[in-house]
Amino acid sequence: MPILYSQHSDVCAAELDGEVCLFNSRTAEYLNLNASASAIWNLLDQPMSEAELVAALIERFDVSDQQCRQETRAFLNEATAQGIVKLENP
Repeated sequence: MPILYSQHSDVCAAELDGEVCLFNSRTAEYLNLNASASAIWNLLDQPMSEAELVAALIERFDVSDQQCRQETRAFLNEATAQGIVKLENP
């Protein structure tokens, strides 16, 4: 079973000029996401696997599969470490 990721419920989000600004209520930290990270965040409103995210992002952005996979994995690793994205039990 693939690992599923989703938005953490302790994080508040607001969209400003096409980019997402997050507030993590547990850490009292703000985080501004760029366009691609904002797209990932918005897709994670429901649990998704890394492969599902990559497929959706390749349709949306002019990016190679390899680059998209690397950047998506980097975002998921960092977002999970910061507690803004959580792992779901499939």
